[in-house]
Amino acid sequence: MKYSFILPTLLATQALAVDAPRVVAVPPADAGRGLIRISDKEIRHYPGKGSKHFLQSLDNGETWKSVPLPATYPGATCMAKESPAIAKNPISGEYLRVEPAYRGKNNNDGIYLTEGGIDGKWNLVRDDKGNTIRPSGILRNPLWVDSNKRIVIPGHGGGCFTWYSDDQGLSWKQSNKVNSPNHKPGGVHKGTRWNHGMVEGTIVELKSKKLWMIARTSLDKHYQTFSSDYGKTWSKAEPSRFWGTITMPTFHRLRDGRILFLWSNTTSLPEIETATGRGEDAFTNRDTIHAAISSDEGKTWTGFRELILDEHRNRGDYGTWKGKQDRGKHQSEVVQLDDNRVLFSCGQHAMHRRLMIMDLRWLYEKERSSDISRDGAKDWTTHQYIAKYVGHCAYNRTPGALVEDGTLRLRRVDDLTLTNPNQGATWNLPSGDSGKLTTKVRLEEGGSGLQIALCDRWFNACDPSVDQFANYVLKIDAAGKTPEGKKLLTPGKTHELTIAWDKAAKKGAATLFLDGRKTVITLPCLIPTENGISYVHFYNPATETDLQGASILSTQARIQ
Repeated sequence: MKYSFILPTLLATQALAVDAPRVVAVPPADAGRGLIRISDKEIRHYPGKGSKHFLQSLDNGETWKSVPLPATYPGATCMAKESPAIAKNPISGEYLRVEPAYRGKNNNDGIYLTEGGIDGKWNLVRDDKGNTIRPSGILRNPLWVDSNKRIVIPGHGGGCFTWYSDDQGLSWKQSNKVNSPNHKPGGVHKGTRWNHGMVEGTIVELKSKKLWMIARTSLDKHYQTFSSDYGKTWSKAEPSRFWGTITMPTFHRLRDGRILFLWSNTTSLPEIETATGRGEDAFTNRDTIHAAISSDEGKTWTGFRELILDEHRNRGDYGTWKGKQDRGKHQSEVVQLDDNRVLFSCGQHAMHRRLMIMDLRWLYEKERSSDISRDGAKDWTTHQYIAKYVGHCAYNRTPGALVEDGTLRLRRVDDLTLTNPNQGATWNLPSGDSGKLTTKVRLEEGGSGLQIALCDRWFNACDPSVDQFANYVLKIDAAGKTPEGKKLLTPGKTHELTIAWDKAAKKGAATLFLDGRKTVITLPCLIPTENGISYVHFYNPATETDLQGASILSTQARIQ
């Protein structure tokens, strides 16, 4: 395993203005499997069961067309929304195909190996008794490790494990299983989340010759486990540094040695009393997906940036629109395009999936801003939920806080159908251990005040519990005073507030500036974070109907 990461070249590009990730196509199956580079110019995304076409790009991901599947391509047994995982053997140049789960009841499906390339002959792998090989569990993409001598396939079912092969896919053995604890009620949770254990593991081979697996759980964090024997055995699972609840993570090793990580850095709403942990829950944290990048084998990470916000996040018929399947922007798969860019797929459901191109230099940017009068709320999460379970694991939504006269207005509405009538707004910034957020806000006369929280992950705009998990919290009452009685804002007047935090990993305090002048008010770091601050969450704290509320005019963030 040899890499040529050149730090000076990377640093020289950081000052350049880089476009945000952009959509180039809609994949034919849910993200996570089926995206494969064929040559320097050709990339494909394969479909699931029953489809007759795949998606093809002949210009390195820029443009795409639907192409008939070759007659040699074997039919899939997986669901229509899931593609098989297809991986290129770095030794032979041939391809290996693995189903997400082998649903066929016959002996004519299983692992396939190509002969003569991707459009050549596909051969079923059989054992010495002539039976096809169908590894059990739900499987992700194959990965070649140990100088390409071994193939490992992450799988789950009663915990996470790997299938591994030392003969290039002709025979397979299974590792031990590792699992995470169950979610339990307590604190803000009146009920229990859907408990499914560790699932959907993703693996990267480290330069230390260890394998690192991170997996989805029902807890607030993804869990991690390590293997020192290339996937034969795995260590006891433990919490990773990455927040994420019931969403799929994805590692990708870049050509220059850096590690890219895609996941949903998000936390669900608190569980309601009727949540039992025995069935799929209402998924309230799948409206965005994030990326971070590491140049030191995962010791430190940069980015924690939103790649896209779901275009349908405010829909009143969100849970049932165009079918009742899973939906949202979680799940991902990556193909590298060149030294600076990657192509990634994200999303579940035909209307939510996207193929996107990201310039990796964008992850190193240190500034971001939003002017509501110019940009509206396109970069903000504002929706509220209608408290009725619909479709598959979903709530319908309302837009929540609305743009009015060039401001984002946060109210508490009189609507008993909502999970919470209080409105809020969530905005992402490049992650920083130290930095400053400047915002122009106005307490409207007759309003109930405003809460501003700096966080290391995405929370729902209408989440009433954010102040219990945020890293820094500023509370301002209807008169514009802090809880300590210090006058800060004048109702009816627009003010510029700056919160400058320092060393959040070491519980450094934040200093408050008002209209460009330093105040005597400091905010303690309530919870240290090794991931830095990457979100600001605004919230109307009213305890009764508040139709005046508070307004956000702009935000600007810069990290050190």
